[in-house]
Amino acid sequence: MTSPTTEDAETKSSGGIGEGLALSISSALGALAGLASWLIAARLLPQAEVGHAAAVVSAFILIAGITQLNLGLGLIRWLPVAGRHAQPLVWRSLLLIMPLSAIVGLGYVIVVPDLARTAAGVDGSLAVGMCLFALATAGWGVFVVHDYILVAIGKPWWTVWRNGLFAIVRISLLVVLGTALGAQGVVLSWVGPIVVWIAGGSLVLLVVVRRFARRAEGGTMPTRSEVVGFLGPTATAQVGYTLLLNQVPLVVILRFGPESGAAFFIAWQAAVVIETAANYYMHSLSASWARTPDRAAELTSSSRRRLLVIFLPALAVGALLAGPGLSIFGPGYAAAADVLRLLLLGLAFRLLVVHELGVRTAAGHGMAYARLHTASALLVLVAALLVPASTEAHPDGVGAALLPVALGYVAVQVACAVHVVLVRMRGRGRRPATT
Repeated sequence: MTSPTTEDAETKSSGGIGEGLALSISSALGALAGLASWLIAARLLPQAEVGHAAAVVSAFILIAGITQLNLGLGLIRWLPVAGRHAQPLVWRSLLLIMPLSAIVGLGYVIVVPDLARTAAGVDGSLAVGMCLFALATAGWGVFVVHDYILVAIGKPWWTVWRNGLFAIVRISLLVVLGTALGAQGVVLSWVGPIVVWIAGGSLVLLVVVRRFARRAEGGTMPTRSEVVGFLGPTATAQVGYTLLLNQVPLVVILRFGPESGAAFFIAWQAAVVIETAANYYMHSLSASWARTPDRAAELTSSSRRRLLVIFLPALAVGALLAGPGLSIFGPGYAAAADVLRLLLLGLAFRLLVVHELGVRTAAGHGMAYARLHTASALLVLVAALLVPASTEAHPDGVGAALLPVALGYVAVQVACAVHVVLVRMRGRGRRPATT
């Protein structure tokens, strides 16, 4: 077993709240920076250029999210007790993700060469564009995993500084490169910082993970069956969730038209900021549970209470500011204020689902996690596909045309929250998985 350090003791006494807040803040910084960068790009570039750049960025983020294989959540469960085995566990994970992401990314861009042409620019070669896309995919594949590693070894607040500085550099480069190079400049404002951050971050991890391992006495590596049993179903569920975040706006654009779709896209991204932060907050439960499994019930209860105390007020504030916030993008976007308010209402119920997903992850219940995650994601997609839609202008405006989609989202979250409450009442999902 590992010997407790001062940092470990502080983490245990706080029930992991510092880790959860750090992950939430760092993820929120990334999501908010994403919104800000697209707002700036819309101000600097023609709409078509923004569309080309968004396609490249969305594609490599989608591929990287899928090829992470959910190893971030696995590491946050296994690293706290890995002790002297921490280094091989970290490097085997990273050296699996990066080549896999690059290979899949390269295959994707061969099938969709327009992405490479955007990355290469007007005068660049297709090969250069393919290399840039593969680099971005490989780098982003481990970018978020670095955060999980830092949390697992007791450096949670490093993730905030890391993501905050990354956002500042990326947006600064966007202003400079986007103005000069158009869509290619937007892509390069992502690729450049990703490569630098991963190279520098890997060197930092080399030092801090080694120190973490040296402080430990002994340690436990996850067995192959435990790795496969956890990553198999949860990685599949993560694919569904990644597709959900990216495909729902696309479905709306295709069914309701570009004008309504654009308004929904911005409202959806605003809601995703809060959902992402809530998910990352719950991810820290796995590290706390792994360090002190005897406190599982206490950690479960306290994490639920803190999740609601932190995020319910944030949802309320978001609902109040929905109109003024969307008006920054323009009057056409402000028309979706009621849509955003409904999405935030649905998120209030989804917090119960997010908490249950965090508990199932911490307990090692991979299949139970996968069932809930996949079902909740697919139901939202089905709702977006089935609600009545028309490409003709709605007599009451864009916002009214989109209300059925938002109401469908609320209905799905209410149903999933009721299911979670019923499962808890039956007392299921509380015992950790045996290995």
